Amino acid sequence: MSRKARVFALFLSLFLFIGTIAFAADAATTQTQQQPAKRSPLETGLIALGAAVAVGLTALGTGIAQSRIGAAGAGSIAERPESMGTVIILLAIPETLVILGFIVAVIILFTL
Repeated sequence: MSRKARVFALFLSLFLFIGTIAFAADAATTQTQQQPAKRSPLETGLIALGAAVAVGLTALGTGIAQSRIGAAGAGSIAERPESMGTVIILLAIPETLVILGFIVAVIILFTL
């Protein structure tokens, strides 16, 4: 099994485990819930974990993308200096993923 496959399997199993815990916690609270109650510490922790994953994985993906774009952009600028504007734009595009992840995290924290 390759390293990428092992990392993918680890993340997939982690998400399935967290999803199972969240589903079980939700099922337990809906069965016993007669009136609106405060969140349990488990629910609060899972919400915070979901927000952290939303920002963390997008930042990780952006970092990987920008490292490859930056290396290729440096070579491109060395050969053709007039391509600097294009390289800067291409470096800015992956940053939108982090902004989107941050927005998702804010939505998770303030609506759940």
